[in-house]
Amino acid sequence: MSPDTSMIVPATPADIDAIMACERRPGYEVTVGRWDREQHLAGLADPTHRYFVARQPDGTIAGFVMLQDVAIEADSILVRRIAVGEQRRGYGRQLLGHALHVIFDEFDARSARLGVRAYNANGIALYSSLGMREESRREEQGHGSEAVTVITMTMSAESYRQSRRANP
Repeated sequence: MSPDTSMIVPATPADIDAIMACERRPGYEVTVGRWDREQHLAGLADPTHRYFVARQPDGTIAGFVMLQDVAIEADSILVRRIAVGEQRRGYGRQLLGHALHVIFDEFDARSARLGVRAYNANGIALYSSLGMREESRREEQGHGSEAVTVITMTMSAESYRQSRRANP
């Protein structure tokens, strides 16, 4: 079943438990990251952040996306975090599509960017399928002592608008 895009709404403090539950799925600690309640409350209150949740028909939260560096005249907006409770149901695609709409159509940013660990093949495939492209790679301290490669993926406003014209 494909999610209904009209079910993507701004998050509220009442959604934090569900947001944290999405972040805490097994394996997400090394691909998505985790914040505690206070960090999420601060993020929701910060005018440079935007949170959106995907609600299932019964009202439960299927996933969320968090944007950072949001401003009226933004150069580049960061998709800081995207997580879903159940993968392969279409919610990640809907959330990222909504995030790109907000970034380019509401904030008129010049670009969107995100970081993804090189071993996160599912994430890379999703981001690429929506038109994001690899811009650079860097090494970071991983979970534990090993270094991991983080890929910065970006999309320009021009690419976004071209893809919208090609796939209305």
